[in-house]
Amino acid sequence: MKKTLVILLIFFTCNIYGQQNLSFKINGLKDTTVFLARYFGEKLYYADTANSKNETVIFNQKKLTGGIYAVVCPNSKYFEFIVADEDVIMETDINDFNGKMKVLKSENNKVFYDYIRFLGSMKEKAMSLQGENNEKKRNALDLEVKNYQKNNITSNKNLLAAKVLAMSIEPDIPDEIKDIDSLRYRYYLEHYWDNIDVTDNRIVHTPVFHKKLDFFFKKMIPQIPDTICKYAHNVIDKMDSESELFKYTVHHLTYKYETSNIMGMDAVFVCMAKKYYCPVDDSKAYWIDSTKLVDLCEKADKTAPLLIGKKAPRIILADTSEVKWIDFYKLPNKYNLLIFWDPDCGHCKKEIPKMMELYNELKEKNIDIEFIAVGTNLENKKWTKYVKENKLQWINISDFPDANENAKSYIYEKRVTTLGSLNFRLNYDIFSTPQVYLLDNEKKIIGKKLNTLSLAKMLEHLENIDIEYLDILEEENEKEKERIENSKKKNNKD
Repeated sequence: MKKTLVILLIFFTCNIYGQQNLSFKINGLKDTTVFLARYFGEKLYYADTANSKNETVIFNQKKLTGGIYAVVCPNSKYFEFIVADEDVIMETDINDFNGKMKVLKSENNKVFYDYIRFLGSMKEKAMSLQGENNEKKRNALDLEVKNYQKNNITSNKNLLAAKVLAMSIEPDIPDEIKDIDSLRYRYYLEHYWDNIDVTDNRIVHTPVFHKKLDFFFKKMIPQIPDTICKYAHNVIDKMDSESELFKYTVHHLTYKYETSNIMGMDAVFVCMAKKYYCPVDDSKAYWIDSTKLVDLCEKADKTAPLLIGKKAPRIILADTSEVKWIDFYKLPNKYNLLIFWDPDCGHCKKEIPKMMELYNELKEKNIDIEFIAVGTNLENKKWTKYVKENKLQWINISDFPDANENAKSYIYEKRVTTLGSLNFRLNYDIFSTPQVYLLDNEKKIIGKKLNTLSLAKMLEHLENIDIEYLDILEEENEKEKERIENSKKKNNKD
C-alpha cells in the first residue's frame, strides 16, 4: 500500500510539468535494465529504457504517441499495454504477466485487460462444450461474446483501447444471408473495415492493423491489379495524408506489389506510384527524399508501358546479316515471344538452349507461335557466333554499331528502322537478361518475366495441350531447388 502511495506521489509531482508517466510494479523482477518498445506495423521498435529498482520500473516521458507498447524484461519476456492520453500504473508478476495483471490507473488498460480475461474465460467454456449436443450452449456463448463486444468495445470507441480491440471483431453477418456463400462474402467484404477507424493515426502503432491490412489484400479480394488498386485507394484516401498511418499503408502496399513474384502485380506498383508518389513536384510521399523519389517515379514511368494488357513497344531491327530488317509487328502469328538476351550472360546460356527445345516441340505440335530473340550486346560478334554455332532457328535480331552511330541515316534516309527500335533497351527497361514477353496476335503483352518452365505451363493452359518437355523442365527445376537448399545448409554450417 505504501509503495502504491509513493508511486502516485511521483506521478502527481511529474504531472505538474506535463509529463506522461508509465509505472509498473513487477513482482519478482530484479534490479536491471528494462526496455520500452513501441509497435510500428507488425514490428516492435525501441522507444526508451529505464532501470528497475525494488521491483518497480518508471518511464517518464513528455509525450508518447498513442498505440500498443511493450515492457521488455530480461530474457525478452514482455507484456503489452495501451498508451493514450493518460498515465499508466500497473502491477503484475514476472512469471505470469497477463494472469497476474492489475491495472491500478488507466481507463484504456482496464478495458484492454478486462477483454483479454473475458475472452480467456469464454475459450475455456467453449472447450468444455465440444460435441453435437451442446450446440445451443455454444450459440448462447457466442451471443454472450457479441453482447460483451457491443456493450464494452464497439459502443465505447472514444477510448483507444476500444478501437484497438474493435479491429479484431469480425463483421456480424445477417442471419438471412449466412448460408448463401456469395452474399456472405460480399457482405463481409463491404463491411470489413467497419470496426477499423482509419482516421485515427494511432492504430498504425498496433500489430492488429497490419494483420487486418495484410489479410484483406492477400486473402479477401481477388488478386487482380485493378481490383487491388480500387480497394487500396478506397482505404488510403480516408486517412490523414500527413500521418504515419498513411505513410505505413502506402509504403507497405507499394513495396508489397513492387517486389511481388506474381506476374502482373507490377501494375499495382504503378497505380500506387502514380497516385501517391508522382509527380515528384506534387508528391504525397513526404517521407522520401527527392533523389529516391525521382528514381521511383522513373521506374513507374518505365514499367507502365510494359504492363500486362499493354501493346508491346514496336521493334524493327536487323537479323545477323545486318541487311535484312524485321518488324515483329508484321508477323501474323497467334503468339509472339520476345526474348532479350546476351551471349555473355550466364543465366542466358542456361535458358536459351531450353527455350530452343521448347520452340522445336511447339513447332512440331503446329502451335502458331514465333520466337523473336533480341540480342542486347552493343557489339554483335559474340551474338552472331552464338546464334550460328547453336543453330537458333527462330528469328534473331539486334542493333549493331553502325546503326547506332549513324542512326539518322538508318531512320530518315534508309527508312529501315525507328528511333524507338534503336532505343529498345530503354523502352523495354532491359537492366538484366534474359527478359521474356509473351504477346498475343494483337501484340499485347499476356505474359512477362517468364522462364522456359513458366512459359511451357502457360502455353499448355492457353492451348490446352501436353508439352512433353515440361516434365524435363520440372525435374531440372526440382534438382536446382535441391542444389540451392543444400548450398544454403552448407553455408550455414560453415
